[in-house]
Parts: sequence; C-alpha cells; structure tokens
Amino acid sequence: MKNLISFLYLTKLGGLMGGYTEENLKLLAQTAKDQKVNLILIESNFGDCMFTELFKPFLRKIDYAVTIEEVRHSTQKEARIIDTLEPVMNQHKLIVDRTVVEWDFKPTQKMPPEEQLQYQLFYQKTRITRDRGALVHDDRLDALAMAVAYWVEQMGTIASAALQERREELLRDEVTNTLRDYERGLTAFLGAVPQGFTGNNFLGRRR
Repeated sequence: MKNLISFLYLTKLGGLMGGYTEENLKLLAQTAKDQKVNLILIESNFGDCMFTELFKPFLRKIDYAVTIEEVRHSTQKEARIIDTLEPVMNQHKLIVDRTVVEWDFKPTQKMPPEEQLQYQLFYQKTRITRDRGALVHDDRLDALAMAVAYWVEQMGTIASAALQERREELLRDEVTNTLRDYERGLTAFLGAVPQGFTGNNFLGRRR
C-alpha cells in the first residue's frame, strides 16, 4: 500500500498457500522489492516473531534493505478491522488498482466452488460483521486493515506536525507585521517633527 496526499493506494494484493515455504518467502521478498516498499509490517501475534527471522535472510539474498516492524493486536479482530476501514472508505480515501481486483478473483477460480468466495478480499470486505468469527477466512481483509491502520496513524502525525508548523508560521507573520507597523508609525512620527525640535525646546515652551 502507498500513500499520496492523504489518499491510500492499494497496488498489490497476495495470498499464498503452504505456509513458510522457501518459495513463498522468496516471492514475498521479491514483491516487496518490486513494489519499492520502505516498510514491511508483520503481525507478531502468531509464531512469536519467528516469521520475521525466517523472512530476513530472503531480503538479504536479493540485496534489498528495508525496515521491518512487528505489530501485535489485542482487540477483537472483527471490530478492529471495521473500525479501521470504515472511516477511510466512507471518505473515499482508499483507491484500489484494477489489477488488484482482477488478481483477487482469478487465482481463487482453481479452488472448489464452495471455497472460492471465502478467500477473496472483496467478499470478505462485504461480509464482515462485528460478530466474532463472522468470516471463515479474513486473512486478506486483515492484512489490508493493518496497512490502512499504519497509514492513518502516519497521516495523523503528519497532520499534527503540519498544523503546528502552520501555527508557528502565522505567529511569525503576526510578529513581523506588528514590527513593520511599529516601524512605519515611528517613521511617520519622526517625519512630522519640525526640524530643530528637541525635548529641551518642548520643555522650555511649557514653562
């Protein structure tokens, strides 16, 4: 997933059978490189970080340096997914590449008919509820929610920093304008003082 001007772009989607096989790990590493990602998020709830350690050598083999972070979830999965995706989708901030939609459909056609839909992202997205165990399979939707959650947090941080920077900019402008007005007023005042006027002359006239 990628981000540009507060919009999220889903450019690649995958689902692999067979677990932590060498072929799968190679494919994941190469996909990360092809997509030029700079951060890989791995859920550490299962396997006690084992997947991360298994995966790192495959990134090194293709000479691809990338940051890896692990995330751990403690809330109910269905509620977490809905609470993450719903606001973004309601605001039309999630844009899906056409190739993602096509890939989501085609590979599952090799599965038994009763399983095809269960493995598709968009089927999972339209069938999830807050009930525990609402979906037989939620892997693709869960991965999407993890990516969206990361970017939502990042955008919030960026927005806060931008807001603070804007406040400081407005304050600098206000100080600059105040000083400029003061200088103009002082210049106008001095320009109105008669030539040869001094404080002593003024005090003398008051006597």
